[in-house]
This record gives sequence, structure tokens and C-alpha cells, in this order.
Amino acid sequence: MSRFHSTVSRREFLKNVGLAGGVGAAAALAAPGFHDLDEVAAAKGSAPKRSWWIKEKDEPTVDVDWDLMARHHGFHSTQSDIIQARYYGLEEWKAMTMPSATDRMKAGEPGYSLRDYALANGANRENSAYGKWEDTFRGANTPAFIGPQRAKTPEQLGVPKWEGTPEENTKMLRAAMKLYGAQDIGVSKLDDHHKKLVGTHGDNISYSYYPPKFNVPTTVTKPMVFADVPTGYVDSATGTFYIPNKDMWEVTFTIPMPKELARTAHSQLFGAANNCRYRMTTVIRPNTQEFLRGLGYQGLADNPYRGVPSEAGAVFSGLAENSRHTIMAINPEHGSWTGFFHILTDLPLEETKPIDAGIWRFCHSCGTCAKYCPSNSIEPKGGREISYDPYPSAVTPKDPPLPGLGWDKPTPGESEYFKLGRKTYWTDMISCAGYRKSVDACLRCFGSCVFNSADDAMIHDLVRSTSAVTPLFNSFFAEMHEVFGLGLKNDEEKEEWWDMSLPSHGYSTAVTSRHGGYNKG
Repeated sequence: MSRFHSTVSRREFLKNVGLAGGVGAAAALAAPGFHDLDEVAAAKGSAPKRSWWIKEKDEPTVDVDWDLMARHHGFHSTQSDIIQARYYGLEEWKAMTMPSATDRMKAGEPGYSLRDYALANGANRENSAYGKWEDTFRGANTPAFIGPQRAKTPEQLGVPKWEGTPEENTKMLRAAMKLYGAQDIGVSKLDDHHKKLVGTHGDNISYSYYPPKFNVPTTVTKPMVFADVPTGYVDSATGTFYIPNKDMWEVTFTIPMPKELARTAHSQLFGAANNCRYRMTTVIRPNTQEFLRGLGYQGLADNPYRGVPSEAGAVFSGLAENSRHTIMAINPEHGSWTGFFHILTDLPLEETKPIDAGIWRFCHSCGTCAKYCPSNSIEPKGGREISYDPYPSAVTPKDPPLPGLGWDKPTPGESEYFKLGRKTYWTDMISCAGYRKSVDACLRCFGSCVFNSADDAMIHDLVRSTSAVTPLFNSFFAEMHEVFGLGLKNDEEKEEWWDMSLPSHGYSTAVTSRHGGYNKG
């Protein structure tokens, strides 16, 4: 018989502490009662227990039409110079250059001091997060990412490979990856739908190939091919990545970033925060690949770049919801300032479902990110309605459309720089990229997001849980975010970070913890 039992509902609890009225009552209406610790311990499924207001769904909260979606070309992204060159014109795009961090440092601009600069470069680790692309997309028997192989395969040891149920395997993999530094993981099977999330080609293409009057070599475009091979590998001679055409699972993992530094956007302090995720994945990813290799399975990294859109994997596996900003996915525990990365594996895993934490609904009535967008690229509150069709850019292209997958014509289901299929707001990523290249690296949209508030105060849990069950107070909550000083920092306020006492890595790693004394409640 349990020694810990309560029949007190959350509504009764809030009433007892004087929070039954107002937003407290709204949150309480849909809240479940408190339960036994025994019941919690006996809960089935591999997914960890999350806050009561985060609900599992069969589909993401943003509408998705799989018939509109197709595999995409990796260069069809506004991070490709070649796309921007078409809109702004090659010479104008080449000439667009923002002031350097060194010039800003010499000018005494807040957020660009010598120590800010040193911090950003230390976190960047020479931007070597992905190392050699030939080494990152690897299977169970290919060389290690860094140095010699750490783990021998079961075959090399003369023992059977690991066998477990999908549920057991997912719990095991989550435990291992959290040890390596991931905050959490989500899982999607690469079925006929989810294969559409995998690019047909990988890396972005430089404007040095502009205009594309000839076929860009495959060593540059890096084709990604599903093939009847037992183990994924890359052909360095052709640049082709081969993915086994068998049961495979996409594992998405989260790397939160320092929220206080996000509020300094844009500055070298912000740059340090942005670079942290790439530095940390250089540990998490190869460690996980070696772990899978030691079990007798393969782990194929999310390279080449743009191989799998990071936010898509997070949304479909329940780690995040879509937001007003097209390229932003918001995690309920860590907000929008969260990095998402992927590994493909043939270790049988249990899928995790999309979630509804009220985030997508909140974004409909918020618009804070649009308010602080200096290039007016994000659709503002009260603007155009969500749509399956991307809105045209405010920048009129100076040159004809670029060719598609075959370098001759567009492919059905593929847009120039957006992946079709979801019904959403469409950010003008052309004007966004132009501003970031010629004026300021920006990213104020992430720094201003309401969901980047602190984690531990009771009021923040109350706000999140209320938003999850009713949109009635969303506009009020969005306004209070700034009233309480939780938005972007200006000028000398950015330097306050150096005097703050913050946890390691700049964020709480105990948010999703439920054991070992780290449980928040």
C-alpha cells in the first residue's frame, strides 16, 4: 500500500493557497488530480513524465497536408547565398556586409567588448561543430568521428548484439544521451510520410556558382539517396550519402541555450549562446554514435546540413510546437531558444507523439517576435491569416527562378526556400536574410520570445499551464512579459550578464528530471 497518497485536486490546492480565482482558476478547470507516487512509478511507455498541461496528440497542432509535401533540395533555403543572389542580384548581395565584430568592439558598442568577443569565439570552437562531413554520416562499422573507434561492435567482441523492446530501447537511449549532454529526445519512424522530411540533397550552395548555367557537382550538392544497403555511408568521390532503405528511426535531441544571453540579441554575448549548441553536439552526437555502434546498430548524423529540417523533427516527435516565426519551434520546457539535432538509427525505437502545450495557439494572439523584427519579416499580429501557401517576399527578384532538383525545373511539392505542407504564418526569410547580412546578425525574434522566461518561479508554471488550457489570457501574458522586464536588453544592460549567478551552461538541466533529488515537483 502506498505511503504517499493524496486525493487533493489541483483546483483545491490552488484554492487553499489563494490562487483559485483569475488565471489560477482557469488553469485548474482542466487539471487532473494529484496521484500516487506508486502510480507515477508504474506509468507505462518510454516517454518521461512531463507537466500535466502538455498533452500528447496524434498530429502536430499546426495543420499538415502530406500530399503537398515532397522531399526538398538542400539549397532551397535562405541560408543559401545562391537563393539570395536571385532576389537582390549577385553584385548587390556580394556587397552587402554588416559591420565586423572588431569594428564594433573598437567603437565601444555594448555587447562587443573584448571579453564578449573572446567568449563567443571560445564557444564557437572555430565553428568546427560538424567536422569533416565525410566522417559524420556513418554507420555501425565506419570510423569514429574523432580519433580511433571507442566501442567495439558486438561482432568484434564475439557476442550477440543488443536486443530489447522498442520501449526499452527508447528509455535506454534517452538515459545515455542525457548523460552525454542532451536535454531530451523524441523519436519518429522514417515511414513514407517522414521520409519527405529528409532532403534529396544536402548542403547550401554558395553564390560562387551563380548563375547556375551548368550542373553543380554532386560533391557540392551532396545527394541523399535511400538505397538497398545494410549500412549507411557516404561516397566521398561523388559526395552521395546513402541511407538504408529499411526500418529506420529519426532521433531528435534537444540542446537548450542560455536564455539570459538570448536577451542580449544581437551582440557577441548572444553569439556565444548561439554557438553553444554546435559545440555541445560535437560531444553528444559522436558519443551517441559510438554507443549505438557498441550495441550493434548504426547512428547516421544529421549531415549534410539541411539533411533534415531541425524544427520538423522536433515538432513531429513531441519536443516542440510550431510558432508564428516560420523557422522557430518552441519547446515547452526551454522555450524557443533551443537547438534541435538528429541522428538516424536502425535500433528499434518507440515513437513519441506530437504535443499540444498551447504554444501554437499562444503565437496566434502574441506577435512579440514580429514586434521586434527590425526588417518587418515576421507576420505581425492582425496580419495575414495562416495558409498552406507561402506569402511572396517583399523583395522582388531581379533574376529568373533558379532550377529545381534536376537543375532544369521545379519539383512538385517543392518551393524555392520553404518546405510546403504545413498551414502556418510565413516569415519573409529573404528580407530577413538581407537585413542579417547587410546590417546586423539580429535574431531578436528568439531573444524576445515570451516562452524564454525563467523556469523555476511558480508564476511561470502557472502561466504556461493556463495557456495550455485556455487562450483567454494569452495577450495579457504576452504584455506582462515585457512589463516584468523579461524581454530584450538594451545597450549597457547587456553587460549585466557578467555579474549574474547562473547554472552551468546557462540553463537549468533539471527541468525534465524526475529522480535523484532533482525533481521540481
